[in-house]
Amino acid sequence: MDNLTELTFATVPLLWKQRETIFKDSVFDMQNIKKIDAAGAAYLVQWAKSQENKKIKLLNVSKTAVNLITTYRLNEIFEIEN
Repeated sequence: MDNLTELTFATVPLLWKQRETIFKDSVFDMQNIKKIDAAGAAYLVQWAKSQENKKIKLLNVSKTAVNLITTYRLNEIFEIEN
């Protein structure tokens, strides 16, 4: 996911196919993510739900992503570090 710049309706289907590998991590650095939409937020929710403690840590989170997380009331499943 190093070269990924969008978590959107267009990119999530490909990422979903790779979820077994991606979901092994409990930390996601969002530094390169320039665009995120509801599909991207849903993907992150599924990622968090796959973890033992039902959470993931998000690093370098954009204001847009924070707004989505807040709007959808997802703060409890994400630990955000900027």
